[in-house]
Amino acid sequence: MLSLMVCELMKLKRSKIALISIFGIMSTPCMMCIACLQTHFEHPERILTLAGVYDNGLLYMMLLTNMMIYIVITAHLFSREYTENTWKTILPIPISRNKLLMSKFFLLFLWTAILTFLTWAGILAFSGIYHMMFGLEGYTASVGAVWLVKYLLGSALIFFTLSPFAYISIKTKGFVAPVIASAVIVMGSAALCNQNIGAIYPWTATYFLVVGKVQNTGYPIPLAVLMIGIVSAVGFIFTFYHFKKEDLK
Repeated sequence: MLSLMVCELMKLKRSKIALISIFGIMSTPCMMCIACLQTHFEHPERILTLAGVYDNGLLYMMLLTNMMIYIVITAHLFSREYTENTWKTILPIPISRNKLLMSKFFLLFLWTAILTFLTWAGILAFSGIYHMMFGLEGYTASVGAVWLVKYLLGSALIFFTLSPFAYISIKTKGFVAPVIASAVIVMGSAALCNQNIGAIYPWTATYFLVVGKVQNTGYPIPLAVLMIGIVSAVGFIFTFYHFKKEDLK
């Protein structure tokens, strides 16, 4: 299993998608910095805090910009063997198909966590520049550490909602369908992130759980967790079942 993960990591490292994804997620820290500058010049009386910047960044990370990038990474990992026609080379190796898929899911979890950490670090760096120029309330290591935990927790919850896109990638053997699905999901998240029903929409329920917003919606926390679990389980089961039964030619 470890050798498979290393192999997948090497393939991702040599792929342009790795660098593109890093540049893509850095748009979130950039937007947070631009928002701070805009607020400073338009409303200089407002006090900006590092916690506030991270709070706004978490929305983009879990529901908007980063989420689309995570889905693109998922589509790339699970469809590249079809588009590059490399399954004929891989499958003759005496390794179970389940282990092949597990290695891809482990890499997806790892890469999602890495991109999330880079997002957190980017916000900290840009906020540091802003702090040196104008001053930022609460710019301390302890505040940053608290939000790092929240960002990584959010990353873990996001991972469980990515499994349906892995199935779509394998089912369609391509990149287009998962990307279209990601646009639909993200638009739904944008529409429901300020609605109570967002607590039971799996892709916003993750955000509601991290920020502690579920209890204010009237829905029980176990229900939000259940909705995420159902979507995750369906995605994993369909992915493994379809790939195991598929006759690859």
